[in-house]
Amino acid sequence: MEISREKQLTKQQPPVDGYCEQCGFNYDTGDLQGTVTLLIRQSADCSMALTKAAAGPDANVVRLRPEPEVWSAIEYACHVRDVLEVQRLRIAQCLAEDRPVYAPMDRTGRVKQEKYENQDPMEVAAALVRNAKDFGAAARVLRPQELGKLGLYNYPVRAPRTLGWIIRHTAHEIQHHRHDIVEILAKVEPPIVPKPKVEEPDEVAEVAEVAEVDAVTEVDSVDEGTVVEQVVD
Repeated sequence: MEISREKQLTKQQPPVDGYCEQCGFNYDTGDLQGTVTLLIRQSADCSMALTKAAAGPDANVVRLRPEPEVWSAIEYACHVRDVLEVQRLRIAQCLAEDRPVYAPMDRTGRVKQEKYENQDPMEVAAALVRNAKDFGAAARVLRPQELGKLGLYNYPVRAPRTLGWIIRHTAHEIQHHRHDIVEILAKVEPPIVPKPKVEEPDEVAEVAEVAEVDAVTEVDSVDEGTVVEQVVD
């Protein structure tokens, strides 16, 4: 059976260098400060999308998966929150150690272990923004020689990576999953139907009174027309 292009994209791993066609992130452009600013802003976007959906007609929409193998909005938001914390700790580890080996964060295992789908969306959203600011504070003060420090990174394959790359990769994670969260919510959120206006008793009485006046005026007009016709005849 042929797999749709959409399902293929959900199963592809995003690139860790160069340009990402799925979300538009480019590892080769932008300075450090601009990258961190983008990361913080897009983290806020993730938080806002989650809270807005959770405050909508169906709060559980954030827990719905569009496909069995695709995470829900809150699962992606929890992942983004944890990525920001883990990456901040990796910056600290790299500054403290010579050629550190970063422990895998076990991104897929955390979904079940931490019960992402059951977490409170408002708390997740607040922690996501807080972690983004903390990561940004740690990244902004790095000096050029520190940005070039190497550590052994495990994803997607074990390879030496600089702190500068870690910052860009974290920004890519946020931008990519911001795209995921918005796209998923667009698929699973129920349409918003405006509630019918409930007229107050005073408004109903006023409408009835206006209608009665109009009816009387119409009758008077007819009577006047009849009189005129009789005079002319």
